[in-house]
Parts: sequence; C-alpha cells; structure tokens
Amino acid sequence: MAQTMLIHHAANRRHGRPAGSESAVRACLDAAARVVEIDITPLADGAFVLLHDERLEDATDGQGIVAQVTAEQARGIHYRQGGTVTDEPIGFLDQVIPLITAAPDLVELQLDLKEHSLLTDKALADLLRLLQPVKERVRITSGADWAIRRLRGLDPGLPLGFDPLLYVEIGCGEEETDPTQPPFRVGAYGYADDHPLASRVWGASADYLAARAEALWAQAPVEMWYIRAALLARALDDGFDWIAYLHARGAAVAAWTLDPDQPHHVHLARLLLERGVDRITTNDAPGLAAMLGGGVVF
Repeated sequence: MAQTMLIHHAANRRHGRPAGSESAVRACLDAAARVVEIDITPLADGAFVLLHDERLEDATDGQGIVAQVTAEQARGIHYRQGGTVTDEPIGFLDQVIPLITAAPDLVELQLDLKEHSLLTDKALADLLRLLQPVKERVRITSGADWAIRRLRGLDPGLPLGFDPLLYVEIGCGEEETDPTQPPFRVGAYGYADDHPLASRVWGASADYLAARAEALWAQAPVEMWYIRAALLARALDDGFDWIAYLHARGAAVAAWTLDPDQPHHVHLARLLLERGVDRITTNDAPGLAAMLGGGVVF
C-alpha cells in the first residue's frame, strides 16, 4: 500500500488558534507539518484574505461581503472562534508567503480559492503574481472549474486541484451541506446533482456516475481532485470507484474531511486507504495518523 499524505485542514491542529489564520499556519509549520490547507478569498483591491465564508460576520467581528471590501477596510477586523471574538486580526495571503519560504518540512500549502465572486482574470493574475516566489510549493484548488481552467492557461506549470462539490454531492441528510450553493436538487439516483443525467433513471447507478465523472473530467482535467469522503464511499457502494477512475487518468485523489474523534470517519479512512486514496484532509493529522497506524504521513 502506498503512503497517504494527511492534510492539515484549515491549518487546524488542535492548537487553539483560529482555523485558517496566519498564526494557525505558523503553528502547523512550527510542528513540521508537510501539507497544510487554508481558504483564501479575493478582496476588492487585489489582496487575498484568509477566510472561508462569503460574509465577514460568519467568522469575524466585521460586517458585509468579503469580496467587496478592500485590504485597508479589512485591517482591524478580528476572527471569531467558537462564537467569541479573538484578539487576532484576519490574515492576508501575503503574510503567509514568508512562512512558506522559511518552512523546511513543508511539501505543499494548499490554497483553496473560494468561489464567492467572479474570479476575474485580473484577480487570478494578482494571485499568480503574489505566489510567484513560492509557486512550486503551493497548490491552488477550487470548486470553480472555470477559474482552474483559466489559471492553467495563465500558468501551465502551476499545481492545481479541483473539487466537484458544486456539481455532484451526496444527497440530503448524509452530511452537512450548504443549501445556498449548488447543486440544489437531489436527482433520480439519490445524489445532489442539477445535471440532466440526474433527471431520471437511465440505467445503473455506476453508469450514471461514470458518465458524470467523464463530464467533470472534461471540465477540470487537473492532476489532483478533492472529493468529499462520504461521496467517494457512496459511489463505491453504487459500483463506481472514483479513485480508480482518476488514477487511470493520471490524477491523484484527496478525500475530505475525516477526524479521529469520529469512529465512522476512521472506518471510512481505512476503506479509502485500501482503495488507494492519495491524501486525506483532517482537523487532527497526528490523531488520525495514530488511529490509522502505518501507511500515512503528516
């Protein structure tokens, strides 16, 4: 069995710092983390902030839509943690660049680019300029396949990753999903999917999933895919091995997000390890590594 890399989700390693913050990244790197993931969102003036949500009030003491404020307006806004305002101001991507340069153990910093705004060519070009000194150690990932394709065109050598969560997801009730983003309906095969192939039962579930995988691969033929672990498992139950499908096309697969304090997550992690998953995103990489034993590194 090949080794699977554990990804530190939102730079969260039970260190008590706000998830996804500059200090959280620093703490992970100080602990010799190899792969760390954080979310980034563009601001109105070309800067990028370390935030996941579309609105400031969801994770900070600010107000308004993140993509509509400037860096100057964002300074002085503080993260919330567990509903309580912290003393840590929200971070910016340019603060993280020196940390990457100085981190001897870091293999890759995954920057998950959120699709809360149009992600224009200017915004993407600003991002590439910012990352130029460290681009070999950074991977930009997103559910916005249109932005991923444009980034590939702007810089063919940039490491990229795609998450199909805006197109195919598990059905309602299996995992917490965001009702404000697509897919908005559960199709005939029980997956959340707005595509016409999901409008009726055309044949076996495995054939439907293979057809959807083929369409999605055409949208984002990139070298790393990030897929919800429960979606991978449900597809396996329906006879379709998404990991094998992507491996056959030269792409690696990262499953998200599995934690050691959830027994069913540990079981699912073991199942996906047996299937050859390349990476697993977790909020507690040391804890999950201890539960899984051999075959994983973090």
